Amino acid sequence: MEKNKNYAGVAISVYLHFAVVGAATLFISQYRQILATTWNASETEVSLVISMVGLGRIITILFAGAISDKIGRKRTLLIALFSDAIFLLGAAFASNIWVAGLAAIFFGATNSFGDTAGYPALADAFPDKTATMNSFVKAAMQIMQMLFPFCVKLIKNPRITACILVVIILLDVALTMKTAFAPQTTAKKANTDEEESSAVSGNQPKLAVDGLMIIALGFTICFTFYIFSLYVPYYGQYVLKQSAVNANQLVSWYSIASLISVFVTSALVTKVKRLTLIMVYSFITALGLLFMVLKPSIITGEIGALAVGFFTAGGVWQVGLSVLTSYFPQSHGKITSYYSFAPAVVYFVAPLVAAFVLKANATSTLLVFWITTIITIVSVVISAILITRSKKFDIAG
Repeated sequence: MEKNKNYAGVAISVYLHFAVVGAATLFISQYRQILATTWNASETEVSLVISMVGLGRIITILFAGAISDKIGRKRTLLIALFSDAIFLLGAAFASNIWVAGLAAIFFGATNSFGDTAGYPALADAFPDKTATMNSFVKAAMQIMQMLFPFCVKLIKNPRITACILVVIILLDVALTMKTAFAPQTTAKKANTDEEESSAVSGNQPKLAVDGLMIIALGFTICFTFYIFSLYVPYYGQYVLKQSAVNANQLVSWYSIASLISVFVTSALVTKVKRLTLIMVYSFITALGLLFMVLKPSIITGEIGALAVGFFTAGGVWQVGLSVLTSYFPQSHGKITSYYSFAPAVVYFVAPLVAAFVLKANATSTLLVFWITTIITIVSVVISAILITRSKKFDIAG
């Protein structure tokens, strides 16, 4: 790679994509009442449509990384961009849950191809600043998620919002096509590095143990912030008895905290051991969620939103990815696929769980948040086990 070459265009292209993904992630939940009417769907059926995002990701994630390594980051990113446009237009203009569900599958593909193109593209272009550049991906998403509830408040028609987002996507398509991406890091070189590392010491992590636990940690972290971002408006509406518009503002508290956390976490990760950071963050998140479910109020709702936003949605998932890649150096696209499989399962399973549990009342909504709290506690346990095991490795955790 030409070290002095300017790859700012790559960063802008990737960050713009993830900004739109941030809005698209909230699109159905923020317009849920209008879309439910348009689709002739119940609250449960809306959750089932959302679960199709996870199905689309599961279908595509395991080969998306190989495709990214094969055809290049630019073409793979273009696949993600077009899939996102199909989702937004399909969801906004669908007249039944079948069309909406099909559109949601395309958003799953957006996540798969976007992750396996975006993160590796940044790693290829900025090899000495990969962790920092990855953290700004989260910043791009959270800025948009912070602003999106206000946009929904101003623009009541989801079709208009979808069209605006598609225009942004088309601009990003044009930028991506014009931008020169960095040469890819090859699997051969990565494997050589791994062999050299293994030759230095036999104290290495095991993929079947440590790798699977890190992937499981990716699942639990993602479960917490994904379920929270989707269903905290329900908490505000049914538990706190707020209007739908005011209930959506809890997402803004969550997003503001997450945005601040991106920059704080990117600084802390250079000073604190990564697994320790994940464990502490997960523990504080669990406390915030316990406040919400044990003493429901506007104050505890805001505390919970700030806790989950800062300590789970602010880039700690990306910290977990950096641990995995340092433990098992491989082709960037493939290793991202392995880790991203966990969120793929989350996007499918979590809304399904909520669909069977969630009803338009406080009791069922609190049950969803109890499940989320328990999953967050599992994050603490897994990270504690990983910390204990990491003490015998020569690779920093």
